[in-house]
Order: sequence, then structure tokens, then C-alpha cells
Amino acid sequence: MNDEEVIWRKLLIDGDGIGDDRRLNVLLKTYLKWCNTKYTDPLESQKAMEKMLVHLNLCEHAMKKSQAVSRMNVEEMLMYDNMSNEIDHNITNTKTEIDRAKEELKKAKTIRRNRMEYDVLAKLIIQHPPRTETAKRLDDLKDELQALKMTKNEINQKLDKRRKQLHVLMSALNDLTDSLDDSGSMSEDMSYETFDDEDLDILTRKDDVEEPMSD
Repeated sequence: MNDEEVIWRKLLIDGDGIGDDRRLNVLLKTYLKWCNTKYTDPLESQKAMEKMLVHLNLCEHAMKKSQAVSRMNVEEMLMYDNMSNEIDHNITNTKTEIDRAKEELKKAKTIRRNRMEYDVLAKLIIQHPPRTETAKRLDDLKDELQALKMTKNEINQKLDKRRKQLHVLMSALNDLTDSLDDSGSMSEDMSYETFDDEDLDILTRKDDVEEPMSD
């Protein structure tokens, strides 16, 4: 709908227009009529003037109202602009705070994970003895192992000595049995093959008794 159609509709509705346009048209017609009319009675002229003043006051009131509305609209636009800028600023600050909170949350998760790993390691460390105690225990075990080796060597030496002594003893017994002219039963009983463990134990204990005495 163009401007001509709007004006045409206004003229169809009201020959003088509507709203403020009507007031201005009525005021203009009244003024022209007052100017072109020659009043013989001053009261009628005064009434016409008062009527024009009423229309003029209405027009001024409408104009002031329109100015106030326009000024209010401008103020509202400024207020909305300020609100929009403030909202944009708040949005920017909120985004910044969200990013900062995300970083802090990430750091907190890292710290929490490190603490959990630390707790696990601490529990494992507590379950195991201290290094100094472990080292001392290891040294004690080494000393004990060395002592066992020495004891083993001593036992092996004693066993070798007993074997040599037994060999010498058996050789002497065999020589003795060979030199005897008695019956063959004695030679057979005292031979190397029939020499039992009890006799060996007696000889060994005898040798153990002789060693301290010799010392």
C-alpha cells in the first residue's frame, strides 16, 4: 500500500483526516474562517478565537506528547543499546570465566590424579620395609650365607679327614688280619667289606675325643 492509497483512505474515512492531522486541519479551517469572516459582534469573534486557542492547545499538547514519546523512544533505544552492550560485556566475561573454570577444573583433575597415584605409591612404599632395613637384612643374609659356606667347608674338611683316617684304619686292619695266623673267621669278620657302621661310629667318636686332647 503506497502513500496515495493511505491518504485516499483517510479522506474517505474523514474529510479532515484523523488524529493530529484532523486537529491541524480543523485549526487551519477555523483560522481561515475567522480571518475571512467580518464579525459584527465582538463576542462571536472572541468565541471563535477561544475555540481556535482550544484547538491550538490540543495541537500543542499532541505535539509535546509526540515529542515526549519520541524522546522516550530515543532514551529507550539508548537504554537498550546500553543494555545490549552490557549484556555483550557480561557474555564475554562469562565466557572468560567459563574458560578459566575449565582450566582450573583441568588442573584440579590433574592434581587429583597425581594425589591418587601418590597415595597408591605411598601405600606400596609403606607395605615394603625401608631401604636401610632391607640393606641391613641383605648384609645379614650375606654374612649368614658366608658363615654357612665356611661351616660347609669345615664339614667337608672333617669328612675328608674322616675318610682318610678310615682308609688308613682299614688298611691297617687289613694288614693286621693278613699277618695273623689265626683262623680265617677273624680275618673274614674284620675285613673291609664286613666293617659295619657301628664300628665306624666308635672309631669316629674316639678320634673326636683324641683331637681335643691333642690340642
